[in-house]
Amino acid sequence: MANILFSCQNFLNQVGGAEISIQTLAKALAKKHRVHVLSCGSGGDYTWEGVMVHEVSCPSNIFYINVFWGRYLDRLGFLPDLIFTQVNAAAPTVFWAKNKGVPVITYVRSFEHFCLDSFKGGDVFECDHQCFRCEGLKGLLFYPAYKIIYDRNREALLESDYVLCQSRFMQETVRHYTGRDCTLLPNIMDLNSQRVEGRGDAILFVKPIKIKGVDVVAELVELLPGKKFLFAGETQSEYAYLCSRENVECLGHVQNMREAYCRAKILLAPSVMADSSPRVVYEAMINGIPCITSNVGGAAEVGGNAAIKLPRQDTDAWASEINRLFEDQEYYEHKSRESRVHAENYTLKKSLGALNGFLAGKLGFELF
Repeated sequence: MANILFSCQNFLNQVGGAEISIQTLAKALAKKHRVHVLSCGSGGDYTWEGVMVHEVSCPSNIFYINVFWGRYLDRLGFLPDLIFTQVNAAAPTVFWAKNKGVPVITYVRSFEHFCLDSFKGGDVFECDHQCFRCEGLKGLLFYPAYKIIYDRNREALLESDYVLCQSRFMQETVRHYTGRDCTLLPNIMDLNSQRVEGRGDAILFVKPIKIKGVDVVAELVELLPGKKFLFAGETQSEYAYLCSRENVECLGHVQNMREAYCRAKILLAPSVMADSSPRVVYEAMINGIPCITSNVGGAAEVGGNAAIKLPRQDTDAWASEINRLFEDQEYYEHKSRESRVHAENYTLKKSLGALNGFLAGKLGFELF
């Protein structure tokens, strides 16, 4: 039985795809090992699903976390046998772990390691880290601080014992900015927990904000007035007017996405930003919901041949494909079957098995 630590800014306090993956992995490991989590939160220690959670009251500011996170790790009072880390807590965690001689695994799930503003939705491979070009006066004034964080993030990825990512796109991003290889392993997901019975007639769009492609969906709402659109997640303020459209229903924050999947016929993922490995595509596909995605980045990759990949700027093509899925039942059922078969390759058992096999060879013991 090993002592395993998850060191991450968010765990239960703020939940997105990265946090759900860590929660799933921590819960699975807790069946065989002593698992601890250090994260921001309201403060205090408690047990969740067999996992010992240590929350610290701290601001989410990345500069603060880089300065003070090591002190929070010291206060835990024990040395773990293995550390998993991700996102903003990664750099200070890696440096602490290397100083203590503890092996550390860094998950690269998003772009904070390379750009504090996630490339503003632009081309990931065109950034030259002249921040004032994107941020203007703010970038010029804060460039020295940005540069320090970027250099620390890059060094942390180079110093990590293992760096894991969930798409070839993110693998190439890591290689482009650091020169090191990133091991490609499936995202840790409990897709069975998202299975639903039945199917709805709505066009589902998750996280209606600019970088997820709400501008594209706004055009589709106008082009397809007879189709019902279902928005899950808080809608970006400048697009809140869409919620008053007759063919749009805005659910706001959704605690359990099964409530949305059971009403969906199609999923749209027209991301501006080249996503690393969008979880919603897997979850929709396990339910046989065909997905139309951007043809760039991880969004295009994770759906395999089952996804319908289109240039995000060509809204007429998106509208045409939506109409075909509604009108051609044979085509719809074909894409539905393809989606379900593809998603079965990413079940929890298979993803945990892939991680276990990788680390058994590297660390000399099995995690599960």
